[in-house]
Amino acid sequence: MTDGRLTVDHRARWTSDAWRADMHAWIRDALAARGETVTAIAEHRVRIWSAVLRIETDAGVRWAKENHPGSASEMAATAIAHRVAPTLVLEPLAVDAARARMLTADAGLLHEGGEAPLATRIELAETAAALQRALVPHADELVAAGVPDIRPERLVEHLRERVAQAGALPVEHPLHLDAGARVRIAALEPRIHDLLAELADARVPASLEHDDLHLGNAFEVDGRIRIGDLGDAVVAHPFGTLRVMLGVARARDVPADDRARIRAAYLDGFADLADRATLERAADAAIALSGVQRWEAWWRLMRDAPVAAIDEYRPFVQPLLRTLGDVDAAIANH
Repeated sequence: MTDGRLTVDHRARWTSDAWRADMHAWIRDALAARGETVTAIAEHRVRIWSAVLRIETDAGVRWAKENHPGSASEMAATAIAHRVAPTLVLEPLAVDAARARMLTADAGLLHEGGEAPLATRIELAETAAALQRALVPHADELVAAGVPDIRPERLVEHLRERVAQAGALPVEHPLHLDAGARVRIAALEPRIHDLLAELADARVPASLEHDDLHLGNAFEVDGRIRIGDLGDAVVAHPFGTLRVMLGVARARDVPADDRARIRAAYLDGFADLADRATLERAADAAIALSGVQRWEAWWRLMRDAPVAAIDEYRPFVQPLLRTLGDVDAAIANH
């Protein structure tokens, strides 16, 4: 934000000739260092949060991505996660963390028009849990690399800070919270503390919480699922990952019994830490609190953007903090 005005739209830069020339040169140099020759580069997608390019080389298809500064931590998070758990995360072929750029190889999609077998959804849940368990010892490293820190012990303080900042935004901004909304959120604090106590009972340590995990953000490599697109990720209670995973399944009309199987497969990855009933209560609590993480992702991307560039996302953003404390509402508003 500059002098109270919302002015930054990174899409203008990502569609400029100067940026394309610089990005293309970086791609060619990075792949040449791997012994690969680029034969074609094409714009694939430009959104408010990233620009993605498709690259053809003599070694196969590659993908390049540059992120909005608000999600620049994806590059470091991917590098750390791949170092720790190389079979669970997409491999970064080249990373420029300072410029929020990354190259990856082509990978297979897990879905067809959003549809996939239940077994694939279950495997994704299992993969997510395995990745989170592997990254528990690296939570501080992830935070030091720029991944937002919303661990349970910081959640209330973090929420208060963001609510105050959102109240100070211009009233027309999609992230603005009016006085009534701020009072309602403050009144939820006793409920939030109860939910945090449920999390504490399970003694599940904080880890990387993807915050947007669905079939479109995971891929198949050598017959195994690998997770990608860590731009929304935070360090938080891991069970918040269930919000989007189950919410997308619900939106795709996956039956309730099958959604329960997905949830159970995920929680099985933590079965050595607490009994099932305690884990189930913690899962409900994490889902009910996960609006804080979802809000953070949008906050990082939208707080400085012109309203005209982001107004289309208002319906996704405004319900998020209103779902605090309500598991069903959180899943319905994934």
